[in-house]
Amino acid sequence: MLIKLLFILGFTLVALEGLARTEFIQDKFQVASLGNYHYLFEVKWFQLERYVEKHGGVDVIFMGSSLVNSGIVPGEVNQAYVEMTGGEPLRIFNFGIEGMTIQPNSVVTELLIETYHPQAIIFGTEIRDYYAKNGVVVAERFLSDDWVQYRLGDFSVRGWMADNSTAYRYFLAYRNWMTWEFHDNHAIVLHRTAILKEDGYDVENRVATEHTLLPDPSNDEDREAIEFFAGFEIDDGRLENLQTIIDLGKEHGVTIIFLEMPVVPTFYGYFERGEEEHVQFIEVISEIITSNGNVLIPSPPEDIFPEDGRSDRVHLNKFGAPVYSQYLGVWLANLAENEGLILSNEGGIE
Repeated sequence: MLIKLLFILGFTLVALEGLARTEFIQDKFQVASLGNYHYLFEVKWFQLERYVEKHGGVDVIFMGSSLVNSGIVPGEVNQAYVEMTGGEPLRIFNFGIEGMTIQPNSVVTELLIETYHPQAIIFGTEIRDYYAKNGVVVAERFLSDDWVQYRLGDFSVRGWMADNSTAYRYFLAYRNWMTWEFHDNHAIVLHRTAILKEDGYDVENRVATEHTLLPDPSNDEDREAIEFFAGFEIDDGRLENLQTIIDLGKEHGVTIIFLEMPVVPTFYGYFERGEEEHVQFIEVISEIITSNGNVLIPSPPEDIFPEDGRSDRVHLNKFGAPVYSQYLGVWLANLAENEGLILSNEGGIE
């Protein structure tokens, strides 16, 4: 009897898995899930999967926080790069994730390299990446995820199922369908998936109006940020995360390039030592990056951006992002022509 029940269960599971992989079911179930709490990571992960399937691989992946997410337009990078080099367009994807500091992103780098085998990872970073108090909850919740831990070598049935079963991914996406908050949360996921560009670029439409002013301690939001950055120090653990990304490139033969993401100079008004903190930050990470033979592309001067090119003191919007992306395309072209940088890759899903 037990053997019969196990056979029926096994047959049912196989049938469900086969059904889940049909075009009909995939059209009906609009999104899947890995079970990770960070739905924006999942939106980008599945978008990159679709991108690689369509284009046969990926050459360059931009990584970082929300500054990368809304600040780099792959098509604009490509245009400037191709115009200067005369070469073929690159397959470029923006994998910037809101709220993700260099700590969880050092793990995401490993996942991306092992899964998609890009020729280059271009990592956008800024001073908050190296503050131990920043992004702690996001990192803890993301890194404790069953699927993430499974991909890092810690086996679990849930992790294995999320990595291998299409049916289980649909179950994870819709498992809470009877709860009152499911509809609103699901609508947000559908919306963010729909507005995301094919190449991962997430358009920011908001336009800042007071970003050039120094933070005002009498303003509640500014005062909270000033208090948060009080006593800022560059954290050794975050520098180890930086080194991890560099080492992953060496281990897998992937070119790793770093960007100092552009922020408005008034942003450093949140720090006790102001611009001095910025200078020290650049000195510290530059030493690590260049001593390992990697490149750090500096932030451009603020005056290259249009007056309406930002959504706040740290984020570029739809007017500023194309300007910055063209700047990056020129840098990459110069590296290709003068330093022999190779960015084209056969790529593909493992």
